[in-house]
Amino acid sequence: MIAASAMDEAWTASIGAVTGDLLVIVEGLTMYLTEQDVKQMLSIIASHFKTCSVTVFLEYMSPLVVKRVKEKSIDQSGAKFTWGAKNGAEISRLSPSFHLIEDRSLVEGMEVMYPIYKVIGKIKPIRNLSNKIAVLCL
Repeated sequence: MIAASAMDEAWTASIGAVTGDLLVIVEGLTMYLTEQDVKQMLSIIASHFKTCSVTVFLEYMSPLVVKRVKEKSIDQSGAKFTWGAKNGAEISRLSPSFHLIEDRSLVEGMEVMYPIYKVIGKIKPIRNLSNKIAVLCL
């Protein structure tokens, strides 16, 4: 975990040179950013880690959820959901260096903890509205 702005390339210095595999996890962040911020963050990752194999797990929300869902704890903090993507392909188009490996619904993880999600997850609208993880590679 790095305490820095994802849109400020200075955070890359705290990692240093990487020559092997690098996994970047972007969790609980993109829905508070703008599309331009997400594009900049991906550009920083792509430009600073050219010497290694980079995989990014990027959590995102559906634009419909961003616009319509209100979460009490979020509202009370003054934070606002501002950006969402329809799918991982839309995210990968923000940075031509990345390609989409797959999209995974967070419903899949919930199935492990709460078996009822095995049934709920089969309902396509629910599955589509769930937060997702875009798996991107350089």
